[in-house]
Amino acid sequence: MLYLLESDTRNVKWNGIPLHEATSAIIKEQMNGDFTLTVRYPITDSEIYQLFREDMLIKAPAPVIGPQLFRIKKPVENDDHLEITAYHITDDVMQRSINPLSVNKQSCWQALSQLVQVAKSPINDFSFTSDITDRRTINTKEVETLYSVLMDGAHSIVGTWEGEMVRDNFAISIKRNRGEDRGVIISTHKNLKSYQRTKNSQNVVTRIHAKSTFKAEGAKEDTTIAITVDSPLIGAYPYINERSYTNNNIQTVDELTKWASAKFTNEHIDKATDAIKIESYELDGQTVHIGDTVNLKSYKHNVDVYKKAIAYEYDCLANNGQGAYLTITFDDKVKSGGNGGGLSAVANAILDKQETQFDIMLERAIANADRAFDAEFAKHEKNITDAIEQYKAKAEEMGAKIHEEIEKERPEFVKLIREELMSGADSIAELSKKLEQVSETARVNASLIGGDGNTQYNKNRLNGGTAKKISYGTDFVEVGHNGEGFEVGKSYVISWSATCTPYGKTDVTVVVNKTPFYGGHVHLVPANTVMPVIDKDLTQREEQVLAVYYGVYRLTFSGDWYQNVEQSVTVDNQTRRIELAPVYKTVADGQNARYEGSWSENPIFIFDGGRT
Repeated sequence: MLYLLESDTRNVKWNGIPLHEATSAIIKEQMNGDFTLTVRYPITDSEIYQLFREDMLIKAPAPVIGPQLFRIKKPVENDDHLEITAYHITDDVMQRSINPLSVNKQSCWQALSQLVQVAKSPINDFSFTSDITDRRTINTKEVETLYSVLMDGAHSIVGTWEGEMVRDNFAISIKRNRGEDRGVIISTHKNLKSYQRTKNSQNVVTRIHAKSTFKAEGAKEDTTIAITVDSPLIGAYPYINERSYTNNNIQTVDELTKWASAKFTNEHIDKATDAIKIESYELDGQTVHIGDTVNLKSYKHNVDVYKKAIAYEYDCLANNGQGAYLTITFDDKVKSGGNGGGLSAVANAILDKQETQFDIMLERAIANADRAFDAEFAKHEKNITDAIEQYKAKAEEMGAKIHEEIEKERPEFVKLIREELMSGADSIAELSKKLEQVSETARVNASLIGGDGNTQYNKNRLNGGTAKKISYGTDFVEVGHNGEGFEVGKSYVISWSATCTPYGKTDVTVVVNKTPFYGGHVHLVPANTVMPVIDKDLTQREEQVLAVYYGVYRLTFSGDWYQNVEQSVTVDNQTRRIELAPVYKTVADGQNARYEGSWSENPIFIFDGGRT
């Protein structure tokens, strides 16, 4: 159901006026891009259509994140209906002005904290968070919009930390990974109804010119280093496409060369993009959301690739108001899939859900062998299949002892495969590795614990495993399942071990650049509210403040003789000094202070009054 709300609504729990006559409501969202709602509303005798005005809000159900607020920007009145275009509520702040931002080797959350602090006007109602702890650098040199600093291109906060943004009403978060791999396979012969693939070589880069400009320690002038790196595929194209990149955080030729080369090996900018869009699909209960990675398989198009969902179109009114995806668009990054030369017979078996889980795991082992051995595997397929069947028979005979006995039998099984194969050592090693993985999966999924006759599955169901990093000040940790889910009505114990590491801190010298100096007070308020507030009385021009935790602070300097100074400071392992440059008050209360000096035509201070 859609609801119409007043323009100043700040509580998403309020429903407002129900829009029960709406004939269409489509949400479109692109990863790190636009988030819009398009509504078609009929002109009827109910006259509800007359209530729509620019800047009012529509509450609509979005997938995963739930009901969202969209602000009406473009209502178009036609003969018999309204066409309404609305933008997500977070667009309200995208045109705010942001003063120059300077973040040096800080986390994404710290960058967002500074973003809020240097806004020309307060960004009320909206919050900004991130789970990305990588330390990176971003600097802007002029006033820009929040949109450009936050999410516009590779040099924005989102681009610098390579995050995936989630917009949830008034909360904006930048996540390392927005979705997950739920083990979904989409296939032309099973559940893929419509398919469009776009390959594009227009933006291929085969040669990189990279440079870095920096000031070496102790140097008075900047140093510039520059290198040129060619793609390993440069000879595969009838042309050379060049592009220049800058990374001023690198100070050696070797590091700069490695960084530039990584754009070929990791970002694949020397390969044509490969975007896939699917429509009107059925997934037999499987779920795919934006940010998720799925395995796309197509017999007809000879495709077997892994792709991340980066955009969708969602019908809010489908399925009696439950909603349904209309389209999902997958990224254009080049990532290897299962079998680039077509689907094997083993892959067919995997897609056929009539097989048992144990069978599927074993068949996947054959598929992995197929990819490793290519044509050589065909010569020995029968031997391998027979060996696996023998192994399956033994496993069935073991019954309750499968947990222990599979581990005992596995070396003999691998030895049998080694003896029957006549290919190279590398291929044998690859097969052994894959078979060990399969055996381990079988072991942990079939762990039968005696006593009460119940089967316990000794398998971690947490996404990302049990190795959790918990940042200082975190009140709770969100966990998700690994794709197999948690069954309703069953109890699960979720646990992990954690190692506590000291939070960084350093001694900082506060320097007041004012002569003569008459004392003052420093007040440091951390952006992270779990950190302590620091107060320090200054009696000297240079004094140490001990044990200041790393982070962003709002510093206030005050004194009887000086005007208040306020500034933002960032304390990290590079911070040694905080310099202040206060100005004297126009009128100051000397508080019976004694000052000795001589008459001057150009006095620093003018004393008015005296003792009675």
